[in-house]
Amino acid sequence: MENMDIEGINYMWKEIFSWSKQQLQNFGKPYGKLKEIADPKFSRSLNKPELVSVCSRSFEYVSYLMETVESYQNVCTTLQAKLIQNQETLINVQKELSECKSEKLDSMKKIVETSVADSVKGEHMSYSSVVANSQPAAAPVISPEALKTVVKTVVAEEDRSRNLLVFGLPDEEGEELEARISEVLEEVGQKPKVEVQRLGKKKTSTTTRPVKVRLSSSLIVHQILANARKLRLSAKFKTVFLSPDRTFQQREVRKELITNMKAKAIAEPDKKFYIKEGQIFSSNRNG
Repeated sequence: MENMDIEGINYMWKEIFSWSKQQLQNFGKPYGKLKEIADPKFSRSLNKPELVSVCSRSFEYVSYLMETVESYQNVCTTLQAKLIQNQETLINVQKELSECKSEKLDSMKKIVETSVADSVKGEHMSYSSVVANSQPAAAPVISPEALKTVVKTVVAEEDRSRNLLVFGLPDEEGEELEARISEVLEEVGQKPKVEVQRLGKKKTSTTTRPVKVRLSSSLIVHQILANARKLRLSAKFKTVFLSPDRTFQQREVRKELITNMKAKAIAEPDKKFYIKEGQIFSSNRNG
């Protein structure tokens, strides 16, 4: 009964309907009119075998109907439990999104405050150098251009934080780039919606241009980069590596760090060096 599909249930109900109608006709009673069914004039006598057959079949169908109702009750209970579980999941997701949004707003606030403070300090120093020894110092004033520059910097930084770069992915003619990037990200356990584009012009047939990937939030970028090391274990994408979308200045600093790290690795081959949060760290290879 529990494994019977809707088609089977409908079939049984039609069979019960047809059988009930036929039995009422055998009794000489019209089907579907309760008033006439109860009228004694629409009746005929039944012999014992007929009565036994009708009662047996009626009991069988009544039992089936009771099982059907019980099955529906169980299904409703199960669906209700799943609904409650889904509601709890939705509440937890909404809570996490709210916390993430609050953290993001706090981060943006700190960036703006820091940038504005730096600009104010720079404007104040510049102004002070001009009026020194000539007249009393005046209160620092932020020029519209300076404030505009600060806002642009903050917006650009926020926009860049939602990007990541993919290096080492073969540059193929007529490639379905979005599908290939989605496949790479699945290797690190993520299936986000992405916007992708190759950077630069293809100079030679062997040139592999990096891919810029745009995601919906910097949180997703952070999760992907945190698991990027899984690509080293991938048979298909072991030559592919992921990187944040850095500014020119950040790339220059990173390049210098890598150069220094390589020099340290040559000088101390028994140690393993790595870069974390803008600094070079080391550990023993045998440790």
